[in-house]
Amino acid sequence: MSKQYKDVCIKILNDNGPLLGSELRSLLMKKEEKITYDNARTIINRLKRNGDILSTDPVKLKHKELIYFLPFHSLKAKIKNLKPEHSTIIPRMYQAIVEEDGFLLWSEFNKISAGVVDNTQSKRKTAEAIFYDLKAMGIVRELFHHQGIPVVVASKDWFTFQGDEPMPAIKKRIRKLSFTKGLTEDLLKWLESMNLIGWSSSHVKDVQNYNEGYNGFYFDAVSYTYLWGMYRTNSKDELFDPSREKAGSPVLIESILHRPAKRHDISGFIERIQNVKGPMKTDSNLKILPICFVDSAEKDAYSLARERGILIMKLTDVFGTKLAQSLKELQDIDPDKVDPQKLSSILEKANDSGRDGEFGNLKGYVFNFLVASIFNDAGYRTSIGMKYMDGQGRNCECDIVYEDPDLIIACEVKGRNQDHETPLGKDNEEDDSLKKFFERTCSIMQKVTGKPIIPVFVTSGKFSEDALIYLTNKNNSKKMQAKLKHNFPSQIYYDRKSLLNYFGNQRKFTEHKQVLKKYFKKNK
Repeated sequence: MSKQYKDVCIKILNDNGPLLGSELRSLLMKKEEKITYDNARTIINRLKRNGDILSTDPVKLKHKELIYFLPFHSLKAKIKNLKPEHSTIIPRMYQAIVEEDGFLLWSEFNKISAGVVDNTQSKRKTAEAIFYDLKAMGIVRELFHHQGIPVVVASKDWFTFQGDEPMPAIKKRIRKLSFTKGLTEDLLKWLESMNLIGWSSSHVKDVQNYNEGYNGFYFDAVSYTYLWGMYRTNSKDELFDPSREKAGSPVLIESILHRPAKRHDISGFIERIQNVKGPMKTDSNLKILPICFVDSAEKDAYSLARERGILIMKLTDVFGTKLAQSLKELQDIDPDKVDPQKLSSILEKANDSGRDGEFGNLKGYVFNFLVASIFNDAGYRTSIGMKYMDGQGRNCECDIVYEDPDLIIACEVKGRNQDHETPLGKDNEEDDSLKKFFERTCSIMQKVTGKPIIPVFVTSGKFSEDALIYLTNKNNSKKMQAKLKHNFPSQIYYDRKSLLNYFGNQRKFTEHKQVLKKYFKKNK
């Protein structure tokens, strides 16, 4: 094969972008009139084998054809226009990996592949088996873990990342998904208020709960509805004297709030619903209510969901445009470059919406970033929402983490109103307590990293009396005092009063003081 044909093919791809095999052959034959159909196919195959051009081999898309492209090309637009057949797993996963920047967290992989995560509950193909199929085809690399979370990454043979590796994007996505877990919890409370689901009947998954399934399959949240006609009871159930003992129908939740929902998301949701629905067919009293929470949805994804009969709920429909915009802005904040004025603006917009109370986690997230900005000012490069899992399977999340080769500063942050008291806690399992942070979270982090931990607890409220005694004893111990050689943190606990004392009259903390005083006041 002459170098001329190689240069012609590369120029065609350079000028036109990724092309189907038939498109590339047609343009090659048009440029070189002497070339026949069979010659063109031979030339293209040889270029592919030599690595001069790349292809989607072994994944064939429209009309069972390959796409040919150059290393610097993005396949997103081309694959989206082709609309691969999503009833087949491999094309669906290939498109998902391409569109989601070359990687998927394991919880995302479980959802889109519709693979089984708990094979004690279903005998269908597992997500793990689907992953190994993709690996055998050269589509993905060996599975690796970040913060205890498995990550599926595209093979370097066909996917080119911006920079060496996708690690910054992986960290950002984990942070966003942790944030949207709070959003999902508040959306479920909204469904409870409408009596669409039962009170306190919901279970929301974290990205670390990737192997927890419902009938074997992963869902972002599972709840139950007791709407008339959607429950089962063996007790007396009269028209105006309904039974109190009921078995509700499952409400299966797909939550895509960190980016637009796409067709591969909805396709995976539909397949999981169908796989769960099968074992329930013998019980005509119980139905499945599928709900998809979205920030926004691409047109084909939205159409598919509506046609299939999935209930779509947008953030703007629930919280209103202003509050939804505030939540989106909060997700996009760079933890290394926190702007306190931006945080104040987000809270102001939420306040102006008149609906800020409908998202209970908003002020807490803002306060996390506010405290992160104090660490940044003190010279620390921090991470927000870090997750850890020790060898015993215990996992935890730490709000703000600074790590250097010798130690870790672990900071728990509670954005509460001025009069809210943080309790000591009965034991290290009590949520939102000092003992859970100091005795459980820090223990897990130390075991995972092998580094000494400097624990810091910050609240915009105050501590209970027994909590203050506990903190004072810990803070004044010789062991801790030897570690606290910093301007900040100079102690292991800060409440509203000590934060204001730290801010003092420093101009750089003017916005911090304003946020604390204006938005974290006493309850009325």
